[in-house]
Amino acid sequence: MPELSRYLFVAGGVPFVLFGLAHAIATPLRLDQARGLSPRDAGLARAMSQTPVLLTSRTNMWLAWVGFNLSHSLGAVFFGVAVLVIGRSASSFAAEGGLFGPLAVLVSAAYLVLAIKYWFRTPIAGCGVSVALFVSSWLLAVLA
Repeated sequence: MPELSRYLFVAGGVPFVLFGLAHAIATPLRLDQARGLSPRDAGLARAMSQTPVLLTSRTNMWLAWVGFNLSHSLGAVFFGVAVLVIGRSASSFAAEGGLFGPLAVLVSAAYLVLAIKYWFRTPIAGCGVSVALFVSSWLLAVLA
């Protein structure tokens, strides 16, 4: 059972790595770069680039939006990689899984809530799969 728990744990991290990388690739870095997360209306992107945020005039909505997208991608990839590192061997999972199992459930569930509220079907499905895998892993570990 502990080995199955580890495999489920590792599998739960894979969608975060894949979706995080896909999110970074879909983020446009320039106004003229049409990618998956580009506004459909090119005028909106231009308006974002000309609109400073209230917090500071040193940045605009376009740069903040690109930065938010890339930092979100980085966080998802980092979480997924951390899960893969913890699950890389039976000994590392035995040493760290007790702490990171519940943490992985919590983090993936938080992403699922965000996905349901703000995103679309694909990230909802990916987060849902990860939550199910992390919960299964944790339950197997607790019951073993």
